[in-house]
Amino acid sequence: MPESTTIGDLYFQRFTQSSFLIKSPDVLIYVDPHRIDAGEKADLILVTHEHFDHLDTSAIDALLKDDTVIVANAACVEKLGDRGRVVALEEGRAATAKGVDIRAVAGYNDHHPRGFNVGFVFRVAGQTVYHAGDTGRVPELTELGPIDVALVPIGGTYTMDEEEAATLVRDLRPKVVIPMHYGYATGGDPKRFATLVGDAAQVIIL
Repeated sequence: MPESTTIGDLYFQRFTQSSFLIKSPDVLIYVDPHRIDAGEKADLILVTHEHFDHLDTSAIDALLKDDTVIVANAACVEKLGDRGRVVALEEGRAATAKGVDIRAVAGYNDHHPRGFNVGFVFRVAGQTVYHAGDTGRVPELTELGPIDVALVPIGGTYTMDEEEAATLVRDLRPKVVIPMHYGYATGGDPKRFATLVGDAAQVIIL
């Protein structure tokens, strides 16, 4: 399977677990970078929560430049220290960084109490992208509004499994969905997920 895809003017590259590079003609964004020791430097880094496979300070250090902005769940800020310009964002709050409008949204389940993790909805290059972080299918997610590209976990440990994630996709009706959080510390079968999603959205497996 490919590591990357281009959707409209956005380039998506998936790394380990839930780690993505999302690049537009104007801004280079990483979400939950993990196990990355080199690469294009970040304009913007988003961090959903403080677990090691989402908040990886070594990866963040490898991607920082002088003007990088880090937008993180408020609980992560202390661990980020003085790395770059750090903006704390709790569920229900919004910010604009590097020209990108970002909302922190609900993301919780039996393993992650509410407030420990957030998802991010952000607008870039004319598209609205949703990165769920580690979450279950919670009712607040039906209020996200139109989503062009959804990045959803399917691992079943600490997150939704394939069936629950497919049901969320049918709730959200994004144009495109990319599964994540599988094949590393958890199970999760992206092909089964794609079958369950059916024609509710285009599934791209990276």
